[in-house]
Amino acid sequence: MKGKKRTIIHLDLDAFFVAVERLRDPSLIGKPVVVGGNPDGRGVIAAASYEARRYGIHSATPSAKAKKLCPHAIFIRARHNLYSEYSKKFFRIVTDYTPLIEQTSIDEGYIDVTGCEPLQGHPLRLAEEIKLRVKRELGLSVSMGIGSNKLIAKIGSDYAKPEGIVYILPGTERVFLAPMPVEKIPGVGPAVLEKLNGYGIRTIDDLSRMGRDGLEKIFGKHGASLHNASLGIGSIAFGSTFEQAKSVSREHTFGQDTNDISFLEATLCRLSEKATADLREKGLKASTITLKLRYADFKTVTRSHSLGEPTDLDNVIYAAVRGLLGKTYQRRTAVRLIGVSLTHLDEERQGTLLRDERERKMENLYRSVDKIRGKYGGKAVLNARGCLGDV
Repeated sequence: MKGKKRTIIHLDLDAFFVAVERLRDPSLIGKPVVVGGNPDGRGVIAAASYEARRYGIHSATPSAKAKKLCPHAIFIRARHNLYSEYSKKFFRIVTDYTPLIEQTSIDEGYIDVTGCEPLQGHPLRLAEEIKLRVKRELGLSVSMGIGSNKLIAKIGSDYAKPEGIVYILPGTERVFLAPMPVEKIPGVGPAVLEKLNGYGIRTIDDLSRMGRDGLEKIFGKHGASLHNASLGIGSIAFGSTFEQAKSVSREHTFGQDTNDISFLEATLCRLSEKATADLREKGLKASTITLKLRYADFKTVTRSHSLGEPTDLDNVIYAAVRGLLGKTYQRRTAVRLIGVSLTHLDEERQGTLLRDERERKMENLYRSVDKIRGKYGGKAVLNARGCLGDV
């Protein structure tokens, strides 16, 4: 494929969390649905249906604000294990068409289909087949952008939403981008946008006319990246098919600040269960456990503990993070947020035969619990310690 123009497709499942919830409850179709967050609390939402987005609600919108924007919105607690199962099924379909896959999140990724035409046909036909299979087999819709690099493909899939396919022909990248708002470029956030607007730059065409030198004077090295993006020049490099996670973390913002140590421990127990379930799902074990506390005055502290060997067992992780809480929570100031993070992840594990036998029994137990929770919800089986947790 050296010297050949690349053909890259960006696939993005439409309103993924909401779409999965609607598969379980069709009565939600056509209604403003918000996944994650407590409308009476201080968390943020994870996803919003297109109906909810019309009111200005998007992912990361504070829950209380979302409720004000759309008082009749339907709030649903996120079920990450369920979404992960659908994500796996989606990417299993994609692997039938090319081995060159880079998953960038639970609901989107890139595939390189360069040279696949003799087997798969034209890229548009291939994309349409994937789209039809995803709808038929999973009941989900997917938007796709086809282009000569990742940047163009991603902007294309965003342009195609919902449930569309856009093919940007090689050589037409700059024409395609020119009239778009400059914030359509990935990485142009509020701060960069404000600065660009200050120079009269509103569209990607405006950005391209600034030239590399002009942008580098304003943004330094980042200016060169912005200039390349304005011309439709982007990366074609692919990481590993499914890159191994560097960390697994879960955290929770309380509806009301609390200094109840038993309540904090119970919440940590639930967070630990969720984090270790994520580990087992990915086939990983963690060696380092980190506690995160954010107090009512927004002071944030973290404390870490390293284990003798990697683990994915709830009881081991919880014992470690509970010990960290006992050593860390000395201020007696009310806590706003609590979290647990698992790092130094590894697929390998060593230990004595006796210890391995005990761990195997515990692993079998926890995997059985994972299956029950995945089918009937996260609260189908509760650890007695975590029953009072605010998660």
